Amino acid sequence: MGRTVLAAILLIALAISRTAAAPAPDGIWFAPGPGTVDYVNLFEHPEQWPRARALFDVFKFYQQHTQTPAPDIVGPNTYDALVRAGAFQTLMTWGKKIAIEAGSVKEFYCTPDASGMNQSIANTVDSIRAVQQAAGTVTYIAQDDPFASGRAAGCGGPALEPTADRIATYVRGVHAVFPSVQIGLIEAYPLSSESTLETILGLLADRGAAPAFLHADVDSRALRPLGDDFTRDMRALRSACAARGISFGIIVWGYNGDSDVLYGQDAEHVVEEITRAFTRWADMPDHIIIQSWAVSSTGLLITPSNLPDDRLYTHTNLLWEALRRLGGQDGPASGTAVPRR
Repeated sequence: MGRTVLAAILLIALAISRTAAAPAPDGIWFAPGPGTVDYVNLFEHPEQWPRARALFDVFKFYQQHTQTPAPDIVGPNTYDALVRAGAFQTLMTWGKKIAIEAGSVKEFYCTPDASGMNQSIANTVDSIRAVQQAAGTVTYIAQDDPFASGRAAGCGGPALEPTADRIATYVRGVHAVFPSVQIGLIEAYPLSSESTLETILGLLADRGAAPAFLHADVDSRALRPLGDDFTRDMRALRSACAARGISFGIIVWGYNGDSDVLYGQDAEHVVEEITRAFTRWADMPDHIIIQSWAVSSTGLLITPSNLPDDRLYTHTNLLWEALRRLGGQDGPASGTAVPRR
């Protein structure tokens, strides 16, 4: 059976299983490393990733991609470069949603007066407008670990309430200009425990700022053998979010920014953790986010390469392989990945 036929069968199978499972809308997210040297090629050469491109629903940019002058972390992938490549408009043509990962609560926004949060709101509003000016529409804002940043003494940490107050201010401010944008939350686990994350959801709900989604930024290296249980905690978080009408997702990422292979092996480990926690596709989290922010030993955010999707250990290949692995789940994980083609 040819590769094209196999790809078509997988796409049909994934579509059927996702429909049967009735997952949250926009369940598959893709966010390449911000400084990857072939980032713009994703839009200029769609023929290099036809399989992976068909599978994702939401493309997430980093806020720095929308800012002028461009911060160093985006490398060549400046706002001007993305506009020239037609990136934002192309995603709309493909029928994909656009998300921006933005800083809401950061230590530099934690000023004694309102100026810091006013600037945070203004920066996000500017980012949304920049996408609009390039013929795109922002559907989602993903707040970048605000409670992790809020641990700083200057933000009132380690207490959670000051950060919850700032997020409520942020959500009100952004929604005053863009009421339809869905604002969600990324938080680090196990830096914040499962019980802490549930407390956070309650604090935000009490302030009228319940997130549209919670994405768990899981660092497996930090799991404590006698204190943390990935399967228990991820399933508990999924249940806690479902009870509040919040979509729950897990970010698949790698730690090593020096090699596509090493990065991919890290990410594959996260995929295997997910298969052990959620044993059937119908039981998967609402969102699976394939994302990189790995930093090389030289300080660059260029890993992994993105293209093509049929070369092992590229980011689009990881997207394809991860969904092939998760989409093939129909029972308890065996500990062995679906064989590669």
